[in-house]
Amino acid sequence: MNVRRARRTDLPHIAHMAAVGWRTSFTDILDSDTIEHWLETAYSLPSLEQRLQDHPIFIVLIDGLIVAFADVYVQHNIIVISALCTHPEYRRQGAASALIEKARTLAPDLPLTADLLVGNAGAERFATSLGFHPEETLEAHLYGKPFLERRWRIEPVRIS
Repeated sequence: MNVRRARRTDLPHIAHMAAVGWRTSFTDILDSDTIEHWLETAYSLPSLEQRLQDHPIFIVLIDGLIVAFADVYVQHNIIVISALCTHPEYRRQGAASALIEKARTLAPDLPLTADLLVGNAGAERFATSLGFHPEETLEAHLYGKPFLERRWRIEPVRIS
């Protein structure tokens, strides 16, 4: 397993993985029109190129294939994981955990947060297994449609 910063040439693979991930993970939470609209806008190549210029996108490669990515930035003394996606065929192999550890390298003394869609039980189990704890629930909207997210947080690792 290799974890590194994404390059421009990786963006089509990230877009494809996001499409697979959203279509398999959120169909019970969001309607298909909302999912498709989100993929067309947030994961278009121009949108991904802009994000790559603004902050790191980390990827995990297994046998040369991109199998996971994380969109990460530091804001207000917190590391924000704005997207974390593992291809369904490669889940539970440590890729997402490796991305969380890579995110920590941006600012090891800061906590990490991630907003998870309420009802995404698999993501919540994963976050809990890493030591994240739930905080406030937030109402958000995608294209006029409301949904709930829960903010999850983990403190920095303190070495005594």
